[in-house]
Amino acid sequence: MGRRAIFSLCLLSLMFTPFAQDSARQTADVIIRTYYQSKILPDSIYQMNIVSGKKMEVVLLSQRNVDASSNAYRQAFRKSPGIFVSEHDPSGLQTSISTRGLSANRSWEFNMRQNGYDIAADPSGYPEAYFSPTLDAVSSVEVYRGSSALQYGTQFGGLINYQLKDNTGEKPFSCEGSHTSGSFGLVNSFNAIGGKQGKWSYYGYVHHRQAEGFKANSRYFTKNYFAKISYAWKNGKISGEYHHSYYLNQQAGGLHDSLVLENPRASYRHRNWFELPWKMASVQVQHTFKKGLKIQGNINYLHGERNSVGYMKPIFIADTFNLSLNSYNPREIDIDVYNTFSSEIRFNKGYAFGKNNQVLTGGIRYCLSDIHRLQKGIGTGNAAFDLSVSPDNNGNYFQRDLDLQTQNVAAFVENLFQIGKRLSLVPGYRIESIQASMSGRSNSIPGGYLTEQQKDRILMLGGVSAKYTLAKKANYSSTVYVNGNQNYRPVMYSELLPSATTETVDANLSDVTGYSSEVGIKGHLIKRNVLIFYDLNAFYIRYNNKIGTLQVNGNPYKTNLGDLASKGFEFYSEIILLNPFFVNDAKTEELSFYVSGTLLDARYVRWDNPSIAGNELTSIIGKRAEYAPNQILRGGLEYRFKTFGFNYQMQYSGTCFSDAANTKEPNSTATIGLIPALAIHDFSIYKTWFDAFQCKIGVNNVFNEISVVRRTGGYPGPGALTNQGRSLYATLSIKF
Repeated sequence: MGRRAIFSLCLLSLMFTPFAQDSARQTADVIIRTYYQSKILPDSIYQMNIVSGKKMEVVLLSQRNVDASSNAYRQAFRKSPGIFVSEHDPSGLQTSISTRGLSANRSWEFNMRQNGYDIAADPSGYPEAYFSPTLDAVSSVEVYRGSSALQYGTQFGGLINYQLKDNTGEKPFSCEGSHTSGSFGLVNSFNAIGGKQGKWSYYGYVHHRQAEGFKANSRYFTKNYFAKISYAWKNGKISGEYHHSYYLNQQAGGLHDSLVLENPRASYRHRNWFELPWKMASVQVQHTFKKGLKIQGNINYLHGERNSVGYMKPIFIADTFNLSLNSYNPREIDIDVYNTFSSEIRFNKGYAFGKNNQVLTGGIRYCLSDIHRLQKGIGTGNAAFDLSVSPDNNGNYFQRDLDLQTQNVAAFVENLFQIGKRLSLVPGYRIESIQASMSGRSNSIPGGYLTEQQKDRILMLGGVSAKYTLAKKANYSSTVYVNGNQNYRPVMYSELLPSATTETVDANLSDVTGYSSEVGIKGHLIKRNVLIFYDLNAFYIRYNNKIGTLQVNGNPYKTNLGDLASKGFEFYSEIILLNPFFVNDAKTEELSFYVSGTLLDARYVRWDNPSIAGNELTSIIGKRAEYAPNQILRGGLEYRFKTFGFNYQMQYSGTCFSDAANTKEPNSTATIGLIPALAIHDFSIYKTWFDAFQCKIGVNNVFNEISVVRRTGGYPGPGALTNQGRSLYATLSIKF
């Protein structure tokens, strides 16, 4: 066997290894090297999931390449084409991402999970991702899109699963720490311990982050505790884990576009606060039986709160001291309490049919969520965080006191049919029952009390994917994949209720239906010391009865806007050069160039709402979808040799609009208007000593590009929100 073949086989054996080690060994006539891989593209089966013919990727995180101290998602998803990252929250406390022209609002078009279980408040009725784990603790992020997410739910965006680290080594005790200091008062500390003794293993961490914030009045504080213990036997494992998270964030509010140009760090609200206590517990079991049957199950409980207090008037109304009250004017208080119980069991069974091996997988899921929603309470005139509420003239402490409950039962099944050596076909089917109810009291309802409203839905969704292997050799592979599936999204509770005092909601809001499809090609090429990975695809999404807001008679009006068609191209390519400068060195030198991007055209293709269809000024046919940049491009360079390395990344997001009418000029409150194009550059450099200590220095937003990135009529304060300016950070990591 020749040198090239030996080299290629070694590299292929590492393609599905999460973290290849920096090492090399000398044989008689060839140096066999390993390399660090930051992304893998599973082609058939990943763990217990069928991904054949589907778009799925695993992002492998490392502090070498990602600024974990501020949860820099644009860096974490740097090689994930199509992922749009909203840059309005530099704290990284909440993730707001989307894909293919969908809404990025707290990632609610995705099914968001951690270690395989839900982390959203109500996955069916209110899937906003208020919580996201610190990237210090995340080993990988699984990204499922298109029909690859059908096994997890009905959502259009797909699934994001944060897989946390679960140990720091095979020794009885080991520990690691990462400590960062940076601009705007940033202090981040992560400390973890773990170990393994016989059949038992454990892992836990403590995390703390705080900063004064880029803008005035934007300080934040967060703390996290996580503990996991596992017991393994010959063919299985049981684990129990608990996660406690808390953060408090002062919210600076929005600005008008003219003020953004003058002083983007300004703030005209100093009494707005947001608090989020979040607790989750999970028990997970997996076992492999004889003849290849695998079972995996979990039972989970979530208790969380979303508490906000602030002065929410439009930005042109100043928050001034009221002499008659001898204090500031009362603030508005909103409190949500979430309790969610969920359970899921999945199976995977391989079997022989004809001359090929086939795979059958399926599962059932149950979820019960309850939300106690208290809104529009009369708060104090203080400036500090304070949830004290005073009764109104009727003795009510809140204008809204609602109980929202969702029960979800679902089952899915998929089968991988291997037809010959090259072709595979995967049909899938999902059935869901969603029961949603709402009751309580509201001052905006005649009589004050809401008669219990209940809506039951039975959904039957199908999908199919296919894969054809063009080539599969030691140094070259190429696969064509195609898939399509139906999607569904119920009206969310937050959409049924006005989000601002001037907003009205269409009484006949209906659920969102549609489908998604894609076709692509992916593979790799190895030639001498050059590795090339690629994944190119075209997609089409039909999103019917999209819910959004239009301006009617000068006021926001929430309704089913119409049908959205989103189509485009996604591309990822990476070239890795091994030992380009130090050819004969025993240590691996790695130089990587990558590009990842999306060309997107997401537009409304139908508009027939009877309420305002007669007004030509409100027609949105041909208008672009909100927060859907026509271009998203990321590119970068990564280099490492022995104990030294550096990273450079550029992200470009094209222009987009904040409203369906595609309004260009901002209104007086800056809640609608154009979102300009933005290019952000990041750079970092690191050095390691004794395989135990690492120092990293980085600059985010090197050229200090600042622009409006989001507009809002509610929290964190009405107006235009910007990204963060240039920031520097230094991180010291220790592991032993």
